[in-house]
Amino acid sequence: MTQTVENLIGPAAACQMLSIDQSSLLRGINDGIVPAYRIGRAVRFRPSELRHPSLSGLDEYYRKIDEEFAA
Repeated sequence: MTQTVENLIGPAAACQMLSIDQSSLLRGINDGIVPAYRIGRAVRFRPSELRHPSLSGLDEYYRKIDEEFAA
């Protein structure tokens, strides 16, 4: 059995990979949409999990929610 080791990335790299801002990333984590791992006080991400199609457009998703809430 072969195990593949995947380097974890931090929030800045995750934001860049998803093309979102940090507030959307944090909301996605809190809402259970973005998979994240806590290592001590640090939050890390697996790049392979961030490539999931459901995570594209996360900024737009939260923008729409905020607009509906404000209306």
